[in-house]
Amino acid sequence: MTGVFDINVDKLDLNKIRIGGQTTQASAAPFSREERTKSDLLQCVRQHTLTAFVRQCRLHNIDALHPCSLQYTILLVSKCTDRKQLCKTFSSFIANVHGHTEVDDAATTAIDDAESPPLQSTSDWVELFRYIEVAQLSESVRRALRENPRMAVFVRAMRHIFPEDTEVDMFVRPMLCTFLMHIPAANMLERVLLADGLRLRDMEVMCLRGVNSYVDQCQHMGNENNVEVISLLMQAVRVKAAFQTDVAGVVDAAAHTSEQHCGAAKRHFSLRRHLKDMQSADVLHRAMLFDEWAHELKFSVNVSPSTQRLLYFICAQTDRPDVAALTPFFDQQMLAKCSALNIARIDADAVSMVIKTLRVYQYNIEDLKEFRIQCLAGFNASVRATLTLPVVLQAYVACWQHASIREQCWRAVIPVYNYSIIVRCEEFRSTHAYDRMNVFQTLLHCHTGPRNAVTAAPDSA
Repeated sequence: MTGVFDINVDKLDLNKIRIGGQTTQASAAPFSREERTKSDLLQCVRQHTLTAFVRQCRLHNIDALHPCSLQYTILLVSKCTDRKQLCKTFSSFIANVHGHTEVDDAATTAIDDAESPPLQSTSDWVELFRYIEVAQLSESVRRALRENPRMAVFVRAMRHIFPEDTEVDMFVRPMLCTFLMHIPAANMLERVLLADGLRLRDMEVMCLRGVNSYVDQCQHMGNENNVEVISLLMQAVRVKAAFQTDVAGVVDAAAHTSEQHCGAAKRHFSLRRHLKDMQSADVLHRAMLFDEWAHELKFSVNVSPSTQRLLYFICAQTDRPDVAALTPFFDQQMLAKCSALNIARIDADAVSMVIKTLRVYQYNIEDLKEFRIQCLAGFNASVRATLTLPVVLQAYVACWQHASIREQCWRAVIPVYNYSIIVRCEEFRSTHAYDRMNVFQTLLHCHTGPRNAVTAAPDSA
């Protein structure tokens, strides 16, 4: 066919291209197109895995940005029946560096009740185990691992895979990956060893034989020994520094996507929103929406947009806290300027974005359980499956917002908002007080706390 010819795109990167009568060399690409495609695919898989990890953390009420969130998640999805004791032992181990983390009974049994947990793929767990490495073990920890009965059985079962003179350090990650609920232990072990670069003939058969031998020899061992060996394994590993940075990127990307959805929703015509705008047309010229509010205050460049939205959220509350109580967290002059500026019309999108940043509940609100029983009853199974503790906390905060934005804030958290919910929330507000200070403390923790923490877990030495 005239005028039609095939182009090899790969060769275009190597040829000289004539532009405007001059011969110029195309920009030298450090990788080929196949390598770039493979890199993009790996990045997409990693982002999907970390997104599932963040959802799994919300299921267990664990802050995904906590320096030891991956270790806590492994403990809470382990096959051990006493997961609370596991978390308590690990929390005492890291308390000197990262403080104490409280885990309730509901979080320890969430993996048993969940029909389809976010992290239920072997590929996701293999990707997460790439971030785990063995720490510099002290001689006492190494001796405890050698003398542990379960570890000794696992080492004997893996002798046809590892050489005879292999140190116990090499068995830490392979043994740890076999304790995950809903994940086939032999398949997980094979994938982790392959990801570490171990190539042997009949790897699948050897892993299956080794896991079966280990399970058969541990039938008589009790749960106490299981808790002991998992605790030792968690003390022997640490998470790479890149993990917290990658998770923070996923959390920030999710917040940016939520902001884009809010903007896209505002572009669609809504009769309800149009009627509200018409009713409040007399105050539109003085409306302190977030952008105008921030412009009026003239924040300095070192105040991030998230901090500006947090201050806007504080000023938009119906019952503002005392300025003196917020002085340890914010500049006093900035708080005085924000308090002096009245908000005539509240920006519901900005308030909803702040509410959605509540990604962990710190067990500091006494009425939250009663709020869940009284106001969140009667949902169907699909909605109940999303009611983790952070979501309940977000709904609690939305319940106490100004009446003009209450429904929009509620629907940003839970899409169901009917007459029954409205009546129950009104009854709850009439009989309870808003625990605003603890809400602000949780917001500040989610805003600043984990991002300033050290990523690596403490060494055993």
